[in-house]
Amino acid sequence: MRTAIQRHSRKTGTRRGRTRATTAVTAVVLAAVTAAGGLTHAYAADSEQAPEPAAATAAAAVELDVQDVPFVSAIPGEPAMPKVTVTNVGKSRVATQDVTLTLGPRGVSWLGWQEVYIVRGGKTEKNRCRISETDARQAFCKGVKLYLDPGQSINLHTEVATSPDLEPCEMPRVHFQVGSTGADANFVMTNPDGTPAECRH
Repeated sequence: MRTAIQRHSRKTGTRRGRTRATTAVTAVVLAAVTAAGGLTHAYAADSEQAPEPAAATAAAAVELDVQDVPFVSAIPGEPAMPKVTVTNVGKSRVATQDVTLTLGPRGVSWLGWQEVYIVRGGKTEKNRCRISETDARQAFCKGVKLYLDPGQSINLHTEVATSPDLEPCEMPRVHFQVGSTGADANFVMTNPDGTPAECRH
């Protein structure tokens, strides 16, 4: 009988020892989690990514200046090539931007297709545009390759048809929206023979 009791006591003691060890480990873990701000905070720290620093976000912002190129002319009834100058006024390189073209209220129309052009290094780069299905006066040009380092500029132009009833000195326009910045590209109509008209604008 004494032998059986002793054996039982040894088993019980072993179990109690294991229970105490488990309790101690659990207490240490809970204390560490509590010190870190609670169980929810510990899981959140593992699953959430740190937000991008505000300075890095600001540095990556696209800053462009878009200006009309003056003294562009066209003969009524013949194609015109309005253009704008696009300048990177930010601190980061600008690779591509979406461009939206909008026809002026009178005297201009698409040629049946639409493109915007960049002349770079003596070569003309073409960027195809899609005429809007809901607003026939707009064309969308996705991912136009500007490739502008800070301080650099390029000319961006398109080609449109003009109405034969336009008068010399009239100034039709096409609006160029480059990213979030835009400008009207105006062009002046000449005499029917192409000679400059005496305009009083």
